[in-house]
Amino acid sequence: MQTMRSTVQSFFAPLLAITILTMGAGLLNSLLSVNMSLSGYSEQIIGLVMSCNYVGITLGIFFCQPIVQRVGHIRAFAAFAALLTAVALLHGIFPDAWLWALLRICSGLCITGLFMVIESWLNEKVEPQMRGRLLSIYMILVYFGNGSGQFLLNVSDVQSKGIFMLAGILFAMCLVPISITRAVHPQPLEVPRYNLLKLFRLAPFSMVGSFTAGMINSSFYSIGPMFALKIGLPIAQVSWFMSLTVWSGLLFQWPIGQLSDRFNRLTVLSLLGFAVLLVSVAIANLGMLGLPILLLLTACFGVVFTIYPVAMARAQDNIDKKDIVPVSGALILFFGLGACLGPILSSTLIAWVGPWGFYHFTAMCGGLLGGAAWICRKKLRVKTDEQVPYIPIPKTSPVISTLDPRGDPDTGREQA
Repeated sequence: MQTMRSTVQSFFAPLLAITILTMGAGLLNSLLSVNMSLSGYSEQIIGLVMSCNYVGITLGIFFCQPIVQRVGHIRAFAAFAALLTAVALLHGIFPDAWLWALLRICSGLCITGLFMVIESWLNEKVEPQMRGRLLSIYMILVYFGNGSGQFLLNVSDVQSKGIFMLAGILFAMCLVPISITRAVHPQPLEVPRYNLLKLFRLAPFSMVGSFTAGMINSSFYSIGPMFALKIGLPIAQVSWFMSLTVWSGLLFQWPIGQLSDRFNRLTVLSLLGFAVLLVSVAIANLGMLGLPILLLLTACFGVVFTIYPVAMARAQDNIDKKDIVPVSGALILFFGLGACLGPILSSTLIAWVGPWGFYHFTAMCGGLLGGAAWICRKKLRVKTDEQVPYIPIPKTSPVISTLDPRGDPDTGREQA
């Protein structure tokens, strides 16, 4: 029987690697948005370039698993990390928007592959009684890395090559714990087959929730730094604006998880959508009154990071265990499709109505999600005592979603 201490020790290498990786990814994502904004690129160009990262992430769902399966986890991780390091450095050497768009596709694909390898480690030997706690540690490190990476914007001039080198160093350093670990790497990944129409029918509103979460989350990560610059915040305050929102997303997981386990999850999704609507409207109308008010409201905006885990839990309420991996992959795919559109649509709205248009966009997304979930909640009922436990799974790859909270492998539930 594994103890928690021995479990963390056995997974120390991938957990350390994920922390370093997410710090680099958080830095690079905000750095590009800030850099392009300061360089005078239009909002639409910035949105288009930043959305290419999510195009790469979506493509990675299909292309990375066969690579990992063919060459093994450690070799695949080394290849993805080396390529990602080169991509980060190329951003600094060749500051061209259209080249950056291609590099963003490549970086998104590599990050998906890296997450697949790390999550395979977590998925391979974890015992059922350790699942929730290990996922909690994993989730905390993902949010910690993303939030901490924002502060690295202050290390050097954001328009210098040096800060791109820092991102490259972080991506290279995530290789070290994986390369020197003595742990046995996981078994080859099983590549799921996707029949999107069938999978959509299994969990229709979960797919809608994932798509909406993708639009909002990607818009925040991609356009949030540009928005903060356009309303006059200096780089130091931009980093606080970004990191505070990300870290508040972590704090919201527990109370929303409690609500999600006690009430119909469509009702919870509806309330989350309306909460995003209200907070977005509040920021758009009150955020200009001062930095303390803006930071307080943006901390409340962190509730958006709970939409995807609730949608994931809703899907697992209604499907057989054999469908978990493909449905989880489909949820990630719908998230990715929404994430591809989010930065383009939100940046276009900013170009039309000004920087506060960003929150007009998130308000519309939240309102549509809340209204649709409220209408559907009576048609798609589920008994709350049959719901699986809420696990705040970060939206990374379909691999981690095989950590099913249900104990009986043969347990299935009739679709509600």
